[in-house]
Amino acid sequence: MKTLIIIKSLLTSLCQREERFPSIKMGLRGVFPSLAKRLGSRCHEVLQREAGRFFKNDALLMHSLLIFAFCIIVFTSCAPVYKANIDMTDSERIIWPGPPEKPRVKYLWSIYSLAPDMSFVDFLVGGGDPSDPKTSYSVLLPHSVYFEGERLYIADPGAMRVTVVNIKTMDVLQVGVSGKGELEYPIGVIADRVGNIYVTDSKLNKVFVYNKDGKFIGNFSNVDFQRPTGIAYDKERDIIYVVDTLDHKVYSAGSDGRVKMSFGKRGQGDGEFNYPTHIAVDRDGRVYISDSLNFRIQCFDREGKFIFKFGEIGSSYDRFTTPKGTALDSEGNIYVVDSGQENVKIFDRNGRLLLFFGENGTERGMFWIPSGIFIDRDDNIYVADAFNGRIQAFKFLK
Repeated sequence: MKTLIIIKSLLTSLCQREERFPSIKMGLRGVFPSLAKRLGSRCHEVLQREAGRFFKNDALLMHSLLIFAFCIIVFTSCAPVYKANIDMTDSERIIWPGPPEKPRVKYLWSIYSLAPDMSFVDFLVGGGDPSDPKTSYSVLLPHSVYFEGERLYIADPGAMRVTVVNIKTMDVLQVGVSGKGELEYPIGVIADRVGNIYVTDSKLNKVFVYNKDGKFIGNFSNVDFQRPTGIAYDKERDIIYVVDTLDHKVYSAGSDGRVKMSFGKRGQGDGEFNYPTHIAVDRDGRVYISDSLNFRIQCFDREGKFIFKFGEIGSSYDRFTTPKGTALDSEGNIYVVDSGQENVKIFDRNGRLLLFFGENGTERGMFWIPSGIFIDRDDNIYVADAFNGRIQAFKFLK
């Protein structure tokens, strides 16, 4: 509609006197509507009406307007074309710990831009509609991240969408931007064995399900979530876990979206939660939950039985200020994003601190209020660096 307003204002500003170019007017009656049909019937009607009121000034100005309007229609009538850009600057040069210690984690790359090649019109309007974050050509406020196959999934509540990036081709799929499956505040995202995408929306209090092409399928229907946040997938057993922060519970469901069981209640005891947020599953089916306001990580078996816990509040590196995302590498080490300390902490299977990496800042390898984390089967580590508006990738070195 914004395109129509621009064209209409240009046309009407030149329609001040009697008609002097009837042949051109008749030509435009055909040209504008035929181009506008791609925009839908409403655009067609507006341009048909405006083309019938035409020019009173000189032919050169009229021809210029025709070319300009044609370009606007051609370039802005199409859906935005997204293409991700991986920033490889400083790749593998940033390591933890530094010499002379043996490095265990190295920085790989960052993704923040979704439009490395902008058209001229995109450049003029700043890349997408500035009043609509869903059209942004950037990662805005990533909260969580997931990786499977060649696809990187980013839950971005700042852009009110899930962005799926094919790491091989850099093609981008935007999910939940319109229609029945439109998202408002996506927090968590996973994909199942067949590529279906599951998204928790903490404002709409739903778990949305889409197919691999981003088409809306439905919702988890047999539970009323109070605020669904973290989500994790046990691929071997085809189990989906959803954290309900306000209900202080974790729900277990099948890929059909039917919730089968839940565990947890509010409290400080073993197996109890105080505003849990993020969740991860290891290769043996054990479930790890960030029990945020109890400042600890709790581990359960797949039936929800408590196994162990570690962590307490504090500003030292072996304690937590704001524990958020959690993940596990191939050796069973437990990674926890501490958003308050703006780093990632690595613990062994018994909860003993091994290493931390990152610090406050905007440079590569630094974080600004990070949140989610995911580690793939090759020990690549993906961190949602929320306030820096990017996903950073690292590698665990065995």
